[in-house]
Amino acid sequence: MKLVDLPARLRGSPHTLTLADDKGVELVRSFHDLHEDVLATVARLRAHGVRPGCRVGLCAPSHYAFMVWDLACIALGCVSVALPNERPAADADLGAPIERYRLTILAIDPAWRPAGTQDLARLVDIDTSFAAPLPERTLEPVAADDRAGTHSLVFSSGTTGKTKGLVISAAGTEHLLALYHDAFGVAAEERFLTFLPFANYQQRMIYYFCLWHGVDFVSVPFPQLFAGLRKHAPSFVIAPPILYESLHTLTRASVGTKLAEDAAALRAKLHELTGGRVRYLITGMAPIKRATLDFFWAHGIALYEAFGITEAGMVAWNKPGAARVGTVGRPAEPGCVTLSDEGEVIVTRDALLSFGYFESSEEDARTTFVAANAVATGDIAAFDADGFLTVIGRKKDAIITKNGEKFHPEPIESAIHRDPRVHVAVVLASERAGLAAVISTRHHADAGALAALRAHVDTVNADLPAQQQVRQLVFTDRDFTVENGLRTRNLKLNRRAIAAAFLEA
Repeated sequence: MKLVDLPARLRGSPHTLTLADDKGVELVRSFHDLHEDVLATVARLRAHGVRPGCRVGLCAPSHYAFMVWDLACIALGCVSVALPNERPAADADLGAPIERYRLTILAIDPAWRPAGTQDLARLVDIDTSFAAPLPERTLEPVAADDRAGTHSLVFSSGTTGKTKGLVISAAGTEHLLALYHDAFGVAAEERFLTFLPFANYQQRMIYYFCLWHGVDFVSVPFPQLFAGLRKHAPSFVIAPPILYESLHTLTRASVGTKLAEDAAALRAKLHELTGGRVRYLITGMAPIKRATLDFFWAHGIALYEAFGITEAGMVAWNKPGAARVGTVGRPAEPGCVTLSDEGEVIVTRDALLSFGYFESSEEDARTTFVAANAVATGDIAAFDADGFLTVIGRKKDAIITKNGEKFHPEPIESAIHRDPRVHVAVVLASERAGLAAVISTRHHADAGALAALRAHVDTVNADLPAQQQVRQLVFTDRDFTVENGLRTRNLKLNRRAIAAAFLEA
């Protein structure tokens, strides 16, 4: 696969894209339609003065126009700059990112355009009139001096919520998609469904994969996700744990208490909720509850846990014929993963997904890109005797006791999650003796349920050394979301924000 050949590959293809907006209105286009709209957009950009090597900014929600412009950048040899998936503030100065990122042009969704930006020469609407000429002005290309082989500039919130800018490699993208095809293949009448934003580079990689291999592609907003699964019946989905944990809970709730232990009823309901055509599912981006993994496998759906970071690409995955529940699988390619003396995962490959940061702190750059073609992931892990990797926790999340002992909170959280009433458990260092745990029960729990949860934590503590025992419990019915700041944009827990919200108050 070569990205540069992707737009031409769409010509004549009858496979379809289905993209729903926030109101549920669906746009359906064939891959051939996409090919024609990409060519028309390339012609518009050329007429406007955009040339190979220019940077083209994209500021739009996840819809068809974003995809058209993204592929037009590939066809024209431009570097796309995908701004975070956020509507600019009403008083936003869009001239600032144009100058900061040396954009020849910034394409924005008309509904996202702030008032008073009509005079910005390099700002144009990313609309659906793909053949219509752009405003009558020819722009001087802006020199960006990108490294050869640069495909895109993207932003990632990482695990801390702190946004960093990454330079994405075309060769790294192509290499990872080839590895993915080797591992999972493509079946007849394959269909993929996503609800995550296209500004998230993983989603763009997946639609590149679908477009190249003739896989029907569906995108729905998060509020329509469960209805979309039933309606569109995907054959595979790649999503964070929150989707699968929600399906686990919803399946049990849907069958009712009388059938709560009826395996056949649970299996039928799970397959109904996921559309009935699932070949496999993949989870990553954050730890998943072991009970959820076991539930899917026990009821006939393969749910593979994987592990990767945008800096390096996919690190390890479970896959057909090589899966071990509770691990993140074997390395995506032999020999690419080693562990430092303290157990940190180091990824080394000739074609990393990212060349490096274009926007980050010096410390992040120094501690992540540790050598030529080598990335330190910031995750502590261990291999078992068969080469399967288990991620223990984030290096930065390690808790250090007053006597200098270091340990990771994730195994303790996993033990707390064994009680099904626990929606989210976050273990944190506390100013008091022992640790604190913030436990979300999603809904108000009565006094009896809270007493049972306290007893459950006591049981967990019984298996832990004194310095790792949870002594302070904070119960909440709040959900942990991106909107309230308790999760990062990639749906990982924002531990600093959780500590500030529940422990410091």
